[in-house]
Amino acid sequence: MTEAPSIESILVADCGTVSTKLMLIDRVADSYRFAAQTEARTTGGAPWNDLSVGVVQAVQELESITGRRLYAAGRIITPRQDLDGVDAFVITLNAVLPLRVVLAGLVEEMSLESGRRAVAGTYATIEATLSRQGNLRSPQETWARTIRDTAPDVVLLVGGVDGGARRPVIELAEAIALAASMLEKDHRPSVLYAGNAALRSQIAKLLGDITRVVIVDNVHPSAETEHLGPAQNALEQFYTEDRLRVAPGVENLSAWSRLPFVPVANAFSRVVDFLWHREGNMDRGVLGVDVGAATTTMAANFSGRSYINVYNHGTASGIIDWVQAHSLDDLLRWIPDRLDVDSLLAMLHNTELLPSTVPQSPLEASVALAVAREMLRSTLDVARSTWDTTGATFGGQEVMPRLDPIVISGGGIVHVPRPGHALLATLDGVQPVGISTLLLDVNRAAPAIGAIAGIKPLIAASALEAGALVSLGTVISPVGQAKPGDTVLRLRIGYDGGTTLDVEAHYGELEIWPLPVGQRATLEIRPHRRFDIGMGQGQGGKVEVLGGLVGLVVDARGRPLELPRDGDQRRRVLKRWTLDVGG
Repeated sequence: MTEAPSIESILVADCGTVSTKLMLIDRVADSYRFAAQTEARTTGGAPWNDLSVGVVQAVQELESITGRRLYAAGRIITPRQDLDGVDAFVITLNAVLPLRVVLAGLVEEMSLESGRRAVAGTYATIEATLSRQGNLRSPQETWARTIRDTAPDVVLLVGGVDGGARRPVIELAEAIALAASMLEKDHRPSVLYAGNAALRSQIAKLLGDITRVVIVDNVHPSAETEHLGPAQNALEQFYTEDRLRVAPGVENLSAWSRLPFVPVANAFSRVVDFLWHREGNMDRGVLGVDVGAATTTMAANFSGRSYINVYNHGTASGIIDWVQAHSLDDLLRWIPDRLDVDSLLAMLHNTELLPSTVPQSPLEASVALAVAREMLRSTLDVARSTWDTTGATFGGQEVMPRLDPIVISGGGIVHVPRPGHALLATLDGVQPVGISTLLLDVNRAAPAIGAIAGIKPLIAASALEAGALVSLGTVISPVGQAKPGDTVLRLRIGYDGGTTLDVEAHYGELEIWPLPVGQRATLEIRPHRRFDIGMGQGQGGKVEVLGGLVGLVVDARGRPLELPRDGDQRRRVLKRWTLDVGG
């Protein structure tokens, strides 16, 4: 959708689970810049039950900061009237619960796995899985009871390659029809069919008179082919219509804007796409991580193809559910202080009850960073299964594909005591390889910029170029194996002005050298013959890099990263790493 070319000011409301951010973007000379930003508590829940209340509160604070009237007569002033109002009002949303999905399919390694990956790219959770595989008799009544008892928003029916299995898919559809007929009409799940194309008319006839049916392309049209896009788009549409549009207060917000609202994950993904096209590197991708209170989003672009994965757990809301499905040991291993299980659990309960609380002590900050690491790791486990990338073998080991840059966003990782903490948590959770630049979305503006990109791409590009993303630094992550303390690479850092610095990096260490924001340097990198920095094993060369808030970093801790098993030794190592990055 394209707005009129005369747009000079945009107001963006980003309604998250915990906070609602308001950002004003204005034209200054020939570029667009963030003029002001405010934040208020999200008011979708009790006692307000109206998202627009939080937006108005943030608008009033923005008016006091700018001296500009933005709200009058019960609405945002748009289009602009002299010095009042804005030319466009844009809304991004994720302040609602995800879709609840029951996945039904045939073969675990094919259609069901494709169905899981399709759901992983959306604001949806799989509550139950129905499989025909291995059943000699048709358990239709069991399937129907599962659907009835689960009462999902959507049943995603997959199975059968195009022209393949028919009867097992029909049996699943019959069970869905039986379950839907047992529920009140207003509580019947929608059905998304993404299976054997030859059965589309039968599926529509069987289910169409009972509930809403949407038919899209098969997620697995052949044994060798996976096609997730249409199913993900349909799930996104369900989320928009059945969750976002009926969220309390959204009707008011929609009335204030001529533009459709955008799910936060989709807006964030647009920024990642922009960066990939700007960098234009076919040999490496761009990654964006958004660690929020209720969700963790991972957006990637490889070879011009976009991937979005939404992990419906964050650093606060739902953290107890996450712990119950995992282990507290997963968190305790990242905490550099002694902490017993009961104390950790109490802190997590407090975080879930008061998600807007900012850590008040170094220990609380350590716990928050441990949670952020695990959210990144859990999201990455799902995301990597959806990436169609090659070259993930590096230095003879299976590791991450090359990524540059990496964008870090979200209150769960941005609101840390020091910039180095965000860098360290990302390195630990993502474990990039080769040479990467890490960019911090310090004002959590990336989703807003992505939403603007759908209206006026040039404004979004201008805002990014104006410094919306701040460099944390360049990170070199060599891949290989050696003994602790062994030299893994040598560096000659050539600073602007002619000064040079010769240094070494040692295995097992996280080493940092000064390179401030905005400063350029030329690196001559000479890795050990057993190590790979993305140029081939033992191969080095010259690269131009930019400085950042942390500086030039060599992460020689190994891939995959392994923490010491001994508790005392592990805590000493974690403390040293934290000090290394400025903790």
